[in-house]
Amino acid sequence: MELLGFSLLRNAIKYDYPFRESLLSLAGLCSKVHLALGRSEDGTEKEVASLERTEIIPTVWDDNLREGGLVLSQQTNIALKHLRQNTSGKNTWAFYLQSDEVINEDDYALIKKDIQLAHQGGYDAISFRYLHFWQDYQQIAINKKWYPHEIRCFKANSAIESWGDAQSFKNAQKIFFSDARIYHYGHVRHEKAYELKKSDFHKLWHEDDEITKIMQKSQKLDQKHETIRYLGPHPEVMKERILSSNPTLTWPCLAPQKEALTIVASFEDYSDSFKRAIHAQKIDWKKDLKNCKHKALE
Repeated sequence: MELLGFSLLRNAIKYDYPFRESLLSLAGLCSKVHLALGRSEDGTEKEVASLERTEIIPTVWDDNLREGGLVLSQQTNIALKHLRQNTSGKNTWAFYLQSDEVINEDDYALIKKDIQLAHQGGYDAISFRYLHFWQDYQQIAINKKWYPHEIRCFKANSAIESWGDAQSFKNAQKIFFSDARIYHYGHVRHEKAYELKKSDFHKLWHEDDEITKIMQKSQKLDQKHETIRYLGPHPEVMKERILSSNPTLTWPCLAPQKEALTIVASFEDYSDSFKRAIHAQKIDWKKDLKNCKHKALE
């Protein structure tokens, strides 16, 4: 079974993407990574030139393509087309990451196992669980805006391709759902770079005279985001970036194991591997809040 990676990138330093960490995590899983690298103004090309197992495909973004973020799927499909042209194996799978997404090395074995199971079971795509970090590395966004899982791996010789703003892929016929995690760090950056990225990327959807109004609305919505506390593991490649963001943090950023934990959810909805990963000695599963002794649950 061959596993190849692909991604897209432009002005990654300017916007403070965790692109090194993303590409390193992808290269740690795949034998080669195909990177559609847009012409940049911040030295991004020099930074990625030395990365191992990464083949760069120079591209130029069409800044006039300002409808639905279509330039993102266009660039994604350039990398995917290059990947397909460089493999003819029916047993080849393609793994995609955006430059603010990182794989935890602890999940490599699970991912490889699930790809094998998906291949044997006649699946053509694999969807992974998502952790959407919000504003810092210990808060996860949980409102309905955020997708709980998404396709990131599929058979290379399929008709699957990126579409829209490149959040997902279309033409998948049978999807396998994995418990492996994708860590999404797109909303944890230096403040100035974050605001600049949002302003510039809104131009992929809207005209210039709309940006100011949209940014003001976005800032108000940001303050209303629902989050939950996260004290679980992060990928090892994120260690330096996370520790430099907050001098009070230690590594690994883990919460101590709980003696007892109450979870409001259906026990049957979760896999054995997911349940074994819960950091508690005793777990009390409840169907709803009415059956809980305490209103404040962890």
